[in-house]
Amino acid sequence: MTHPAPAEIRAQAVEIIGDSIFYALGLKASLQEERTALEAQDMDALQAAADGKSACVENLQALDTRRIELCQKLGFASAAEQMQELIDWCDEDDAIHSRWEHLLVIAAESSALNMTNGAIIRLRQQQFESSLSVLRGIAPGIDIYGRNGSASGLADRSSLARA
Repeated sequence: MTHPAPAEIRAQAVEIIGDSIFYALGLKASLQEERTALEAQDMDALQAAADGKSACVENLQALDTRRIELCQKLGFASAAEQMQELIDWCDEDDAIHSRWEHLLVIAAESSALNMTNGAIIRLRQQQFESSLSVLRGIAPGIDIYGRNGSASGLADRSSLARA
């Protein structure tokens, strides 16, 4: 099997990674918008941020599939070293490597933002559950399941109706 010219593959890889950077920056912006919406408890902005995240993730997944297929077409491993093999083979001007490193930085920043947003959501959920426990007359954090695994605190939930 003959490989396409390295310059042709380099151009394809640069395009795929460039598009990936565009959507990764969009994902990062959506995560920042999500954080702002979470802090403000703005449900409309939160939904808009979630929609933006979903669109970016879908595009990133499609681009990653294209990148993997390009590398596999050349016979490169489908493991973590795949990009290094591609870079070693055709990236004489460092165009792929520099963009790939930039993409990895954006991905790491987005991951950190996502972790922070997840922590905020978990904290809000704990606060909500604690408030519900008070309304139900149950001490916060106490399991409401009995020995047989069935919910034993169901009778306590009637206090919600009286509140």
